[in-house]
Amino acid sequence: MRRPAVDDPLWLGQYRVLAELARDETTRVLLGSGPDDRLVALTLAPRQSAEAAALSAVLEADPDASTPWWAQEFVPGPSLRDVPDALPEPAVLRLAAGIAADLTQLHSAGLAHGKLTPSHIRLTSSGARLIARATGDDPADDVFALGTLLAAKSALPEALRPCLAENPADRPTAAELLEALRPSADPWPPAVEKLVAERTAELAQFLDGRQAPLDDPVIYQVADTPPPPRRAAPRRRILISALALVIAGLAAWIAWPDPPAPPPAPPSPLTESGFLVARGHPQYVTFNHDGRLLATANADFTIDVLDVVTRKPVGPRIGPFPETGLPGMTFRSDGITLATAQVKDNQFTARTWDSRTGREIGEPLVLENIDRGGAWPELSPDGSVAAVPMASPRRTDLWRVADRTRIGSIDTPAAFRVSAFSPDGRTLAVYQWDGHSAHTSQLDLWDTASLKTAGKPIVFSETKPICCLAFRPDGRTLITTSAGAGAPPQVRQWDTATHEQLRPAFSLAPAPAYGEMREAYVFMASAGLDDQHLLALAAGTVTVRDLDGQQDGAGLPGILSFAVSPDRKTIATTTGSTADTTVHLWRKP
Repeated sequence: MRRPAVDDPLWLGQYRVLAELARDETTRVLLGSGPDDRLVALTLAPRQSAEAAALSAVLEADPDASTPWWAQEFVPGPSLRDVPDALPEPAVLRLAAGIAADLTQLHSAGLAHGKLTPSHIRLTSSGARLIARATGDDPADDVFALGTLLAAKSALPEALRPCLAENPADRPTAAELLEALRPSADPWPPAVEKLVAERTAELAQFLDGRQAPLDDPVIYQVADTPPPPRRAAPRRRILISALALVIAGLAAWIAWPDPPAPPPAPPSPLTESGFLVARGHPQYVTFNHDGRLLATANADFTIDVLDVVTRKPVGPRIGPFPETGLPGMTFRSDGITLATAQVKDNQFTARTWDSRTGREIGEPLVLENIDRGGAWPELSPDGSVAAVPMASPRRTDLWRVADRTRIGSIDTPAAFRVSAFSPDGRTLAVYQWDGHSAHTSQLDLWDTASLKTAGKPIVFSETKPICCLAFRPDGRTLITTSAGAGAPPQVRQWDTATHEQLRPAFSLAPAPAYGEMREAYVFMASAGLDDQHLLALAAGTVTVRDLDGQQDGAGLPGILSFAVSPDRKTIATTTGSTADTTVHLWRKP
């Protein structure tokens, strides 16, 4: 690893070049930093190979430049080639589990790695990672190469010997191997830990923490058309012109006043604490009850369940679901079973799944004649109850998902309906509006056991409909977000016992100093990481607000959705991009 030389690029797209990682006759790999300070590996090659498509790992690319380049996730740490000694069996099993997890992701996309060598494997403090490639033809060859690779490092453990079966059909798939091994938390041997620490220290010297200036004197640009040659000028004229420029520049420098320093950007109240890589492109996420697992609903209508600690998939992918929208999902109280809700045409289906095996548990709950006009079904936080808006006549039915038993109905005749369960599932907040601009709308709190309203309804006089309902963890406060065309979203907070508004409404529009409100379709406010703050999402930016609506520091841009862990220490965010497979984790510093 070395710092950029004089003729090296300083920028590729939006990425600042920090160092050169590797080079050969045709390819260079550079270390870069993105606008969010995420590190990336920037590959410059004569053509963009199939490696760039592997694992959907490409964050950005310019394949049409004269020297194509693409940016992928940077995996730090030494390669397996740098480990000189034989590894003990626990380390070999940990190594195999990490490689099998990445191969599972690759093979599920219909690709094969094709070059499983020590130089393509990175060892990090959290496990082993595989550098993405997709030049092979048969996934079974990858499994055989994995067994050969590990046999060269140690006596092959019994669990890995089937990888070397002569008949490809007798070899386990990468997914079966991962299921048999399970992720390991055993530490690396001291020699490996030392190598990881040394590489971390080597990397640190290139990360001085300073923000990349916007006025670099040299900007790297790939030009497909070379500039026209200049006609040579006489040597005397060059010297005189250069001297005149120096004198003029010196005079201008002395006379020109210093420009005012730009105001410092406010720091964000959140710092990134890690990230997870899904096998699809995450759109929405949810934690289980202890925050150990995270489920991602992906753009291809599948669900991945990831272990937050090991950063590996827990089991095979769930789905795909009918292509009518992303399924609703929540974990059951055991922390393993996942409940999903999906809608196709006028049919609602609720299912439960074992996240470890990807297999469905029991029979699904299927309901016909649901209302799709202005309502959406809702699952209780533990996935045991579904609130489903029905048509003819309009009402909301409550069903127990496990035994497919109807609990009862709530009269909801309005055309537009939004509902949300309290954290304990004992209260259902239901908002109704008939869609007429001259009519008021109302919100009722229903007891899910007696199916009776608690207290008087909350009446809204404005014409902006409620688009989001969220309870605080203790259930004592309900947060409503209203949004209408051409108007900024409004947030209100209500006492669920008295139904009185706790504080004046506030807008989610950003302050003028930080730009105008952009168009976006997701607006919501919910409880934050403590009792004195809220989290808000508007125009693709997550902000931290105090209870009066004042923004705390800078926001997190480029966000489609977020979820808060049950212990209220971690926020998981997704970008929604079909070029991004990561879920970012954030905490208060």
